[in-house]
Amino acid sequence: MKNIGKYSIALLFSMAMGGTITSCTDEVGDVEINVVKGSTDSCATVEVAKGMMFQALALIHDTREHKYQYQFNLHIDNYSGYLCVANNLEGRLPSTNFMNPSFESGPLANFLWVTRQVVPVMNSAEKLKFPELGAIANIAFCYSAQELTDVYGPMPYADYRKLKQDPPMNYMSVKDIYTDIFEQLKKSVAVLKAAQLTPEKEAVIASFDKIAGGSINNWIKFANTLRLRMAMHIRKIDPAKAKLEAEAAVSAGVLESGDQNIEYNISGGRHPLFVISDSWNDTRLNASFENILKRLDSPMLAHFFADNEKMILDKTGAVVVPEPHAVFEGIRSGTSVFNKNDNTGAYLLFSKLNANFAGTNIAIMKVVESIFLRAEGALYGWNMGGTPQFFYEQGIRESFIKEFSDRIGNIKLRKYMALAEPLDVKYVDLYDSKNNYSDVKNMVQVGNMWNDTDTNERKLERIMTQKYIANFPMSLESWTDIRRTGYPRLIPVVYDAGDHSTKGGIIRRLPFQLEGSVSEDDVYSTGIPVLGGEDYQGTRLWWDVNAPNF
Repeated sequence: MKNIGKYSIALLFSMAMGGTITSCTDEVGDVEINVVKGSTDSCATVEVAKGMMFQALALIHDTREHKYQYQFNLHIDNYSGYLCVANNLEGRLPSTNFMNPSFESGPLANFLWVTRQVVPVMNSAEKLKFPELGAIANIAFCYSAQELTDVYGPMPYADYRKLKQDPPMNYMSVKDIYTDIFEQLKKSVAVLKAAQLTPEKEAVIASFDKIAGGSINNWIKFANTLRLRMAMHIRKIDPAKAKLEAEAAVSAGVLESGDQNIEYNISGGRHPLFVISDSWNDTRLNASFENILKRLDSPMLAHFFADNEKMILDKTGAVVVPEPHAVFEGIRSGTSVFNKNDNTGAYLLFSKLNANFAGTNIAIMKVVESIFLRAEGALYGWNMGGTPQFFYEQGIRESFIKEFSDRIGNIKLRKYMALAEPLDVKYVDLYDSKNNYSDVKNMVQVGNMWNDTDTNERKLERIMTQKYIANFPMSLESWTDIRRTGYPRLIPVVYDAGDHSTKGGIIRRLPFQLEGSVSEDDVYSTGIPVLGGEDYQGTRLWWDVNAPNF
């Protein structure tokens, strides 16, 4: 069969020396790849490598609004229960759970953009006598590859490491990809721990590093925390290796309370999600996140989201929220939404992100994720350096202190931690009462206060729910947590308008993308055999085991 949807890579050669990111358009669906002028697999000088790293770090979680929308907001943000598309994008997304294949190539596009920048640096590090630069580039590649395999499943991982551009491309299993990433991260950490940087090399790293502050130590902790994350992902499928990798990662040094987040510093700019929500009116609070925050009386609801600004009418034209009257309202996943120009009185009036969120840096790995991972590991009996309760409470405290000032954060924290049981709050769709939801089994069933007499299952729900709140807006990792543990509890979708393979459950993966260097033959000959099921949204990935948590 012929190669399907091959990326155009010959068009864009303008970013050779580390200039600005180039794109033909800034439209959703733009999948051109930027490549370096001249050789596409190596860097002639440290200056070229520096420029490529500068570009790569802005592409891991894309700093551009349309690209971020395509990478996360049109699908994964909804699958995680954080956000919901607020209009039908001119008919291309008639339901928020609809599967639009053209939108779902966004995660792959970003991975390929990152790969085009970091692999030449990895290939050239020894020649340039700058192994630390290669180690940092390798960590960036590993992080992006881990995220991509958690989206689609198997991929031509080894071929992508070689920048192979022509079929056949050989899909590797998720298990084999994880195995190699574990080893690659250990190799990179060993290089960085042995580093004796000159002032000139330190200046090079500081000049491009907008995610870890130019600190080798932060890159070491980033890599080890990624190992800890991956170890937790594989707990059900390979518990022995999961425990071994998790304990080794913690021993080697992970992100801890007081450390800086690994995040792209937007330097006075605006987070892409804020623009997508506030300026474009394309995304709103999800009903599941709204309900979790309300039932747990979380100050994060008003901290991140805006209450309504206008009167809200239901579908019959009756006034359900007078003006002015502050309410926070989310859209239930699977709801049929409208063209933004046709129906300004309904879902577009639900809660958007507020000005507090506008200047938020673009998170790649938060300190709170590391802390809650250790809480979960300790619950399984792993040596994480503390008890589940210690890390659980530390994680919440870290989140509050990072979002608020110390004084305000501590005041809010004391009130928050005193809530022993969730409040009795049901979901009400103010526009369409048929979408209301009151079945408590799909709403959070634990409060914020730790209870050491709880079952392990209830303790796990506490940990995962608080991690979910603290990790916002990192939707991919939260979606992964939901897939592997079932927590936090999400309100079921109104209508599964995908490929109908989930049987009313959550979407578990995105279908393979026939883009880039792969062909349809590659997908069917090597991709599907190592997937372990058909190329559907409901097919579980290798680590996504259908088994009890305990």
